Amino acid sequence: MKNTEKAFLKYNILNSLQGPSYYILTILFSVFLSGNYFIRQQFFSGNGSTDLLLFFSAVPYISIIAVPALCYRHSFAIYDDFIPLPSIKKIWLTFLSRFILYSIMILFLLPSALLVNLYGSIDWGQLFTGFICLFFYGAAVISVCTFIEKLINNRILSFVISAVILAIFNAAHLFAVYVSLPAVLVSLVKELSFAWHFDAAGKGIFDTRDILWLAGSTMLFIYLADFVTGKKAGRGYGKPKAFAFTARILLSLLIMLNGSRWYTRLDFSQNKTYSLSKFSKELLSTVQQPVKITYYQSSSIAKLYPQVRDVMDFLTEYASQNKNISLLVKDPDNDQSVKTMLENYGIQTQQMRTVTNTTTQYVNVYSAIVIEYKGYVETIPFTMAANTLEYDLDGRLKHLITGVSRTVNIVIGNGLSLNEDYSYLVPWLNSQGFVCNPLYPEQAGFVETLRESEGLLLIIGDSQISIDNAIAIEDYILNRKGNAFFMVSPYSSAIEDDWSITANQRTNIVEMLENWGVTFTQKIVGDISNARITMYSDDQSETQIINYPLWVSLLQQTNSTNGITLFWPTALEVSGNAQPYLYTSPAAFAFETDKNSPKRLIETNPFVMNTVNTSSLEKGTFTVGAEINGELKGLYNLAHSDKSRIMVIPDQYFVNSLMTGYIGGQNGDYRNFEFLTTSLLKLNGEEELAELNSRGSRDSSLYKVTDSLSFVRYQLITYLILYVLIPLAILIFGVIYNVGKNRKNK
Repeated sequence: MKNTEKAFLKYNILNSLQGPSYYILTILFSVFLSGNYFIRQQFFSGNGSTDLLLFFSAVPYISIIAVPALCYRHSFAIYDDFIPLPSIKKIWLTFLSRFILYSIMILFLLPSALLVNLYGSIDWGQLFTGFICLFFYGAAVISVCTFIEKLINNRILSFVISAVILAIFNAAHLFAVYVSLPAVLVSLVKELSFAWHFDAAGKGIFDTRDILWLAGSTMLFIYLADFVTGKKAGRGYGKPKAFAFTARILLSLLIMLNGSRWYTRLDFSQNKTYSLSKFSKELLSTVQQPVKITYYQSSSIAKLYPQVRDVMDFLTEYASQNKNISLLVKDPDNDQSVKTMLENYGIQTQQMRTVTNTTTQYVNVYSAIVIEYKGYVETIPFTMAANTLEYDLDGRLKHLITGVSRTVNIVIGNGLSLNEDYSYLVPWLNSQGFVCNPLYPEQAGFVETLRESEGLLLIIGDSQISIDNAIAIEDYILNRKGNAFFMVSPYSSAIEDDWSITANQRTNIVEMLENWGVTFTQKIVGDISNARITMYSDDQSETQIINYPLWVSLLQQTNSTNGITLFWPTALEVSGNAQPYLYTSPAAFAFETDKNSPKRLIETNPFVMNTVNTSSLEKGTFTVGAEINGELKGLYNLAHSDKSRIMVIPDQYFVNSLMTGYIGGQNGDYRNFEFLTTSLLKLNGEEELAELNSRGSRDSSLYKVTDSLSFVRYQLITYLILYVLIPLAILIFGVIYNVGKNRKNK
């Protein structure tokens, strides 16, 4: 860069640093975004999330005011006309100076993102692509403001119009919600939305379609600004200049519009969630007969949700792996025959809610996938995200190719209802590709029905399982008709009453498992890593968030990559072919059950438990999940198995609907169900699919801070850094710079 250009760039930057305006703007920019994430999003409420998309998504909205304020021209700008540089260079250098100042503001957001990592695990790929896209987004909106400034001489009017136009660009994708537009205009308003182009980056995807659109927008408005400047200066346009200007505009438009035709998507997400795995590629390579994948997507859903593009992108990549796989996209909204066909497949519309500041609307939409192979059909009734799509597609395609069903026999052995108390279980497993076969031990034909069944066995509770039923269950396993997953404990809790824990009268399944090397101790485990629950007063007027140590929140570990929550778990001891499978944190403790108090073996009142002194209790890492792998000998039968695989969770409320609701918070917590799915896949010999299922989800909980005192301390540290130290550092720099500048001028 020549000396004049360097001097002009430096002149613009240093003059913007004079006075308090830039420093106040930077502080407000940082405080607003961190406040929106940590305070408005209730990060510290106990249900906070480390998903940085919630953090980045507010940037376009504060930019409506912040960027025009940054581009607000000072009175010294009139001297620009005396700088011996072509107008296009001055415009580019002015743009660059503002972009540098904007980039500094963006970099002050980095501490907020890094502080989130104190509480849980952030996705570093999401952080990287998010900041990259923020820089391109900033360049685009600065170029818009630069154009408006050249177009309108009045500074205040220029500021207002710039803010209005940025607001329109940010909300452009919502126009189609309220106004019926032709398909061409729907696509156009989506492309105009700068906020729409931020969706992929917020997930950890570097998508050149978004980057090129923003880059092309930047070029377009800079060249338009130069054109306006020339017209106001009375500059004529001969054929060469007119041709050059037209070429620049066309190049900018071509970059913006053709970026959607030839594009690249790089997946930087933590688990490479949006990329095809080796297992998928190997599975797709085995397809020797035609497979037709049809994506039924309502046009209305594409208007509202940018994430459906991820679904389409993934399906396109999936189908491209084998020439025998074809992909069709159909809109069922205006075709009754297609709707009838989908209903025959058991696919119904889903009601989606759209909320704005003033209205709430509901629309019925389709986003379903149908896979056809040799006359057989598998369906994915509804999908809105690509993070679990690979697992869903592979599981169904594998079933079509092999013809082998994935069956799980469900036995509720604690007297609770499968349809009510475990109402989420069957729909969840069905959505994961399992065929559920409920068996009822209270019915007379249970033994015979079980004898005729095949597939995995899922046992939940054993307090109502008779000795005859226990014999049948053991016989089923020893005859290798299927591996088994047990959620049992010698204790029960009054989950709909006072949560008191009592000893079960029947423990036939517990005794069977103990014969196989899994011993249930007389200890109920607590942990400083636990669930935070919201307790309400009788009149619902007051709430209190409590850390409840008896609902143990397991940290991320080998066999539970996202962590899970266990309710009043029993400590296990293992021997023989049994091995530990799940562990508590090293700071866990155990309560010995009081056999002299049959109605309340330990104290369970959450308000009392929150004040219990645990210093005298046994502490350490406890086993709260076990796996048996190998030979089994019968307790009730003479038979034995050479090779069986059993998993044991000492908690019969693990997937109970009521308990899931307690820990779910605003967004729901289905990690227990995801863990169950992964475990059942492993028991079914589908390790690769189990890995895919784990890969599709990420633990965004605040699992690193496990006790309330540490949580409060970290919260204070966060507030101190974000709202005191960073603003103070910005102000100190501003004061030092301006004082030094004034002294130098004197």
